[in-house]
Amino acid sequence: MELHQKTLFEKRSFYLLSNKLKLYLKSEAGEHENYISYENLKGEAKISCRHNSRFLFVTITMVTFSTCILLQSFITNQGFIYAILPLSTALLSAVLYRYRQQNYIILETCDRRKVVFLRDKPNRQALEQFLAQLWLQRRQYLREKYFYINYDCDWKQQTDRLRWLLEQNVISNAEYRFAQEDWIIDRSYQSR
Repeated sequence: MELHQKTLFEKRSFYLLSNKLKLYLKSEAGEHENYISYENLKGEAKISCRHNSRFLFVTITMVTFSTCILLQSFITNQGFIYAILPLSTALLSAVLYRYRQQNYIILETCDRRKVVFLRDKPNRQALEQFLAQLWLQRRQYLREKYFYINYDCDWKQQTDRLRWLLEQNVISNAEYRFAQEDWIIDRSYQSR
């Protein structure tokens, strides 16, 4: 499965591979390709919004300035002809601020890197479908690779691996308990 996101100055592409996530970024700085293994992805996503505080300050200042000029025009009975330019500038800056504000969904990795998805590109439904498929494929991969009983490992290693799978929402609490009990029963049977 693939997801392509495009903004004014960059293009991002995400590809689900059998054991990792491929990222491709093309911007004015060049082209970059990166791979993140499913083991390295953390099991949660964070929603974030980027606000440009300087642009917000300019917008608020323009709205305040144009409101003052409009009130002065009404008080002095000059009409609102002098307020047209400040009002249209304030409206334009408010629209630009809203346009420049972007929502992100951020996936963190175990080595503190971040995978950033634009929340509404190409649309929210396409992103949600891609993320659902990513979590499903990651879960299947981790179950196939790590959810087994290794009789050569000691009990602590086995428990740590199972606990990690539980923390990553790959297995349920019932599966975790069942695997531990099964491993302990099989070990006691083999020692006879």
